[in-house]
This record gives sequence, C-alpha cells and structure tokens, in this order.
Amino acid sequence: MCLSMPTQPAPLSREIAIVHRGTRRECRHGVQRILEGLRRYEARRRAHEETFARLAQTQSPTTLFVTCADSRIVPNMILSAGPGDVFVVRNIANLVPPHGHDEATSVAAAVWYATTVLQVTDIMVCGHSNCGGMKALLEMEKAPDVHLGRWLAIAKDARNAWLEGNVFDPTLPSVDQLSQTCTLHQLTNLRTHPSVAARVAEGKLNLHACWFDVADGSVRLYSEREGRYVPALPELERVSIMPLPPRAASSSSP
Repeated sequence: MCLSMPTQPAPLSREIAIVHRGTRRECRHGVQRILEGLRRYEARRRAHEETFARLAQTQSPTTLFVTCADSRIVPNMILSAGPGDVFVVRNIANLVPPHGHDEATSVAAAVWYATTVLQVTDIMVCGHSNCGGMKALLEMEKAPDVHLGRWLAIAKDARNAWLEGNVFDPTLPSVDQLSQTCTLHQLTNLRTHPSVAARVAEGKLNLHACWFDVADGSVRLYSEREGRYVPALPELERVSIMPLPPRAASSSSP
C-alpha cells in the first residue's frame, strides 16, 4: 500500500497554538538571552573567519572530552580551547557505557569515531560537584523518569563500589564522593571498547579522569600514584615528562 505524503505541513492544532501563544511571554527572557548571545557572536565572527575557513572541510582535535550535560561545565573554557580543538560528548552524569551496551550506541559511536577516525591522543572523562545525575544515582530505585533510570543503571557498578567504601575524599558530601568514584569507573568502561583498548596498548592513547569543583572552578585529576584526585595542572605536568613505557612486543615479532 502506498501512502501519499502531504505537500504542505499540517496546521498546528488549536490546543498547540494556544500553548505556544501562552508560553511565549514566559519564555521571552530565555529568547532574549539567546538573541544577546547571537549578537555578540556576530559582532566578533569575522575575527575568526580564517579559523572557520580552515576547519570547513576537516577537523583534527587531539582530545575527546566526555562530560556531563550540566550547563555549568564548559569544556572549551576548562581547556582554553577553540573551534576544532576538542571533540565533546555530553550526557547526564558523564557516563561511558561498556562496549556492546544497548542503551548508549550514540556514546559508543562517538568513542569509535574519536579513536579510529580522528585518532585522538587523549580521552578525558570529567565529572563535577553537585551533579544532579549523581543525586539521582544515590537513590536510583526512585528515579523520577523511566529513561533516566535506565540510563543511570549503566553506573550501577560504580555506585556499588562507592557503597563498598571506594571513596577518594571522605570529607566531601556523599554526592561528590559518588561522582569521583563514578568518573574514574568510566575509564574501566572505556577500556572495554576495542578501538580504545588497541590504541592504549599501542601507547597512542591516554585516559584521564578529572573532576570539576563548581564552587571554585578548580580542576582535579585522578592520580594513580596518589590513589586520589589531585590538582590537575601539576599532575599533568608530572605525567607529561615521564618516559613512555616500552611498547608490548607484537606476536609477529621475530
């Protein structure tokens, strides 16, 4: 059976039209913020024309940055990065499902693309303080939305690890303790992705767990040497000057 499609979009129903008209005044403040931002962008856009022209057909970011959808986290601000510098994945609670997980093919596709096509050299998973996703994870059995509950189930193992005492800073509120534990656990999930595991084994990819404190804007990085999160800058400086470990011998080597 062949179904014909209308050539013109169907008119809005009276009910929808009323909703749109009724909320327009309430939403005016938000629209005004968007307008002001676009005006500022247009005022300075020409200063970046060469950059955009260079990026028009290609990109070569060196970092995949996985973070929360929270509006207070701005990856390009944290890394002082510009257009084309950072490949970003955002979702509730900065989760990376293990390879083959049915709930998050979008994240898996982004990880594959970043490591196989873009061949990034670093993946950073960035959690943060006062995370709404972590608050929901604390009581995941009471998740107010079925989709949120299914998504947070990805972090069940991390939650269990925290409940069993896997805590890096006991002075933090429970939600922040869980956030730090969960953020580090995402590196374990990343390693289940074949493209990640292969590049890590070849010494071509670094994995980092970092944590952003919204209250003061500080960034902390998990240190394997310290077994906790430490100020990010000195830790990265220390790691960057360490000699690379010897690459594992290939099975085809003589």
